[in-house]
Amino acid sequence: MRITSVVVVAASLAAVVSTDVAAQQRRISGRVTASGTNEPLASATVVVAGTPLGTHTNDDGRFEVLAPDADVQLVARRIGFKQTSVRVPRTQSEVNLSLDRDVLLLEEQVITGENTSVARRNAANDVATVSSVELTRAPTPTIENALAGKVAGASVQQNSGAPGGGLQVQLRGVTTINAAADPLYIVDGVIVSNDAIASGANAITAAAAGGNASNQDNPVNRIADINPADIERIEVLKGASASAIYGSKASNGVIIITTKRGTAGAPRFNLVQRVGTYQVSNEIGSRTWTLPGVYAYFAPKTAADTARYRALYGTGATTDYEKYLFGRTDPSYETDVSASGGSDVTRYFVSGLLKRDAGIMSGTGYDKQSIRANLSQSFGKRMTLDVNTNFVHSNAQRGLTNNDNSGTSYYMVLPFTPSFVNLKPVNGVYPANPFERSNPIQTRDLLENKENVYRFIGSANARYAVFTTERQNLTLAVNGGIDQFSQQDNIFSPNELLFEPQDGLPGTSVRGSTGNVNSNLNVSLVHQFSPAGSWFTATSSAGVQRERRDLDGASILARGLIPGQSAVDQGSSISVTPLRQLVKDLAYYAQEEVLALDERLLLTAAVRADRSTNNGDIDKFFFFPKASASFRLPQFLTAVDEAKLRFAFGQSGNPAIYGAKFTSLATTVYDAETGVQIGLVAGDPNIRPERQTELEGGVDVQLYGGRGSLGLTVYQKSIHDLILQRQLAPTTGFTSQFFNGAQLRNRGVEVTAAVTPISTGEATWISRATFSRNVSVITKLPVPAFSTGGFGESLGAFRIEEGKSATQIIGRTLNADGITKDVVQLGDAAPDFQMSFANEINWSAFRLYGLVDWKKGGDIINLTEFLYDAAGNAKDYSTDPNSGGQLRFNRWAQGYTKEYIQDGSYVKVREISLSYRLPGTMMQYFGGRARSARLELSGRNLFTSTSYRGLDPEVSNFGNQAIARNIDVAPYPPSRSYFFSVDVEF
Repeated sequence: MRITSVVVVAASLAAVVSTDVAAQQRRISGRVTASGTNEPLASATVVVAGTPLGTHTNDDGRFEVLAPDADVQLVARRIGFKQTSVRVPRTQSEVNLSLDRDVLLLEEQVITGENTSVARRNAANDVATVSSVELTRAPTPTIENALAGKVAGASVQQNSGAPGGGLQVQLRGVTTINAAADPLYIVDGVIVSNDAIASGANAITAAAAGGNASNQDNPVNRIADINPADIERIEVLKGASASAIYGSKASNGVIIITTKRGTAGAPRFNLVQRVGTYQVSNEIGSRTWTLPGVYAYFAPKTAADTARYRALYGTGATTDYEKYLFGRTDPSYETDVSASGGSDVTRYFVSGLLKRDAGIMSGTGYDKQSIRANLSQSFGKRMTLDVNTNFVHSNAQRGLTNNDNSGTSYYMVLPFTPSFVNLKPVNGVYPANPFERSNPIQTRDLLENKENVYRFIGSANARYAVFTTERQNLTLAVNGGIDQFSQQDNIFSPNELLFEPQDGLPGTSVRGSTGNVNSNLNVSLVHQFSPAGSWFTATSSAGVQRERRDLDGASILARGLIPGQSAVDQGSSISVTPLRQLVKDLAYYAQEEVLALDERLLLTAAVRADRSTNNGDIDKFFFFPKASASFRLPQFLTAVDEAKLRFAFGQSGNPAIYGAKFTSLATTVYDAETGVQIGLVAGDPNIRPERQTELEGGVDVQLYGGRGSLGLTVYQKSIHDLILQRQLAPTTGFTSQFFNGAQLRNRGVEVTAAVTPISTGEATWISRATFSRNVSVITKLPVPAFSTGGFGESLGAFRIEEGKSATQIIGRTLNADGITKDVVQLGDAAPDFQMSFANEINWSAFRLYGLVDWKKGGDIINLTEFLYDAAGNAKDYSTDPNSGGQLRFNRWAQGYTKEYIQDGSYVKVREISLSYRLPGTMMQYFGGRARSARLELSGRNLFTSTSYRGLDPEVSNFGNQAIARNIDVAPYPPSRSYFFSVDVEF
């Protein structure tokens, strides 16, 4: 079936339905305003209940709508306001409607399909939404930072404190072992990339073998490019029962981002200027040395050794190297400007961003510039076109952190560097570190690690009303877009760095160049039907989607550079590592949605069929169905306005690992001739997507006249066909092969609550809370239990084992015989539960907001502390073998891994802000043209309470991972931020 055939079908239907109904209709006009203030509401939707007839209000809140020549019911709704309806007799042609504010967003629209949505009060799934206001309460480095603590069931954790991002969003627990772990991100209909492309720092750190790019390089994930100030709202589809319509890419959930659009009316300009700073929020600390302590620990064996340590100790003066390296508090700033407006025919929104986040260490930081232009155009009454464009440039400098095997990463060197050693430069000369292979001050000052990205995201969405009658309408929707970025990574380690001569080739340069293009095209038909009597409304949709993902790049590594040169062609040893991935997908989908019984009952059924070049059989379609139902019960208790029961079922998938179907060929040289040989990993011609089946049920309650809400959701996610890697018999000629085989189950509960204790004309208090708990278990494992992350059993590792948690951490413990070291489960990375509490208080011109995030449980492998203990340099290390760092290390040496598997519970003040709206009399200071102005003080991550002994309980040495997160090895330290903002609207 070709996409163009859908257009032919639409045209045919238009020809069939050509009845002239104008004589049976009349026009109703009026105005929609806000209750209390009588402020006109632009872009409000006004529809004739039980029909597909409707319109939108203009900038003055006025509307004109066609209606049947009979008594009708008009329904008006707008985001941020409660829906209202009014009966309009046949003899009446004008009516005004007034909407109350919906401070708890109980009646907003949520997505149910590719081109369909429904009011939240009817939704059969728990779809979380985050508004533009919630995203920008406090300045945020990236979108994911702004989501933390605001979505029940979403674990949003940073991998390190490095500027520029590097976070992972996990929805409803672990959903894979080896395949992709990130949600699907969609921005204005474009499936965008969230790739985290390694910089090539492994060439310096040797954290992984071979010098190729490693997932220990602490990369930036690309969703960080989006400007949070451009976003109108974010919708989070957390499980397959909601995300099934996105098929084989939605097993990890779907995050749908809608950017701002213009509204009809006079131009409106907005300027936000923020100035602030970042400062380190935690330090590990180190041992306070005495000269006897130096002799006792290092145990010099000769007089020369004793003299050497005596000279190194000197006067006993110390340097706090953590503060020396990470104590920068340079200014950071953010400038956001936007303009919007237009007419009933043409509407626009344009914006610009200039952002600088100064890192807490010299030589690190994050710069971003963004330009956006969104245009909406109406062509008569039948066709609308939305065009969205966004150009972004970013530059990230992230230093050298995380694990290494070369003595170069800052927190790999500091544990072995006593504070009495003086490593500060003198006249530009950096002294050698007598205890490690590098001087971290010299590394900070001379090594360069830069990432430069140019990105364009563009989309178009056209809707054509094929026909519209009193009882039905048919709309053709065509939308598509492109996401293209170019990433340049440049790492330069000059010859004079003390660690460079180790490999005999001093001077290292890495230049990585990666280009990615995502494109997708959707064609849909949406038909809405309401029979005589309007006792139900049926919305039918069907369509086809094509998608292409093209990732192409190469990393050039040069060693043995000519002194003073950084270009990769100036090395004596040069190697190239290519990167190439091309994926093509095709999908068909159909959905039926019925809203009946005075909009109290919602029934939905849908199916999507996907095929992909990632699969072993590229022509085979895999089907992903879903079905759901919800019913709103009328008021049955005084305090309960309404209760909704809901149930949903759905299936979604996770794409097969790229290249898993192929047996690769490797270049080799034999007898002085270049050729190829078969690789050691066998391809699987039957590889297919992983499949998730979810059952979700829940109840939503509205309380006290819309001043309170409570939502309870329980779910079970069963994932089949998980991709594993099995060992093959040597006689096959291969060592291993990817295949589908394992099964995993998640069960969880989510609770959301909101209440407005105070709501008067002068003051408002809104309080929200979320709770979530998820438990996973491996239900089937057709291979022997295996470790999937970590640095071995003695230090703690993640283990996949049937009947056990997918995120269990195993390690060694001493058997009762005092000799044998047993391997047992010692922890679990999954938290016991997560909660958040948000409060907003508005009083007169003041607004106070705060968000607290609480995670209980979730163990961490703390190898940074292990390094300090191993070097005798922990802050609690003493000569007493029965306390502090010495006790921990001695017990580890005896066989007790548990010493370094630690509770990662925390309570964090994620966001806090206090703002003041200037009185109208002060608008003259803004040229006399300002409509409003607000001053604000805000902070992010101002306070953390935790018993964890590392830098931050949010950490992942291996970056974004399905399983092997929560491994702490020499990360970039966390920071808190303080900002002052001025927000002026003209």
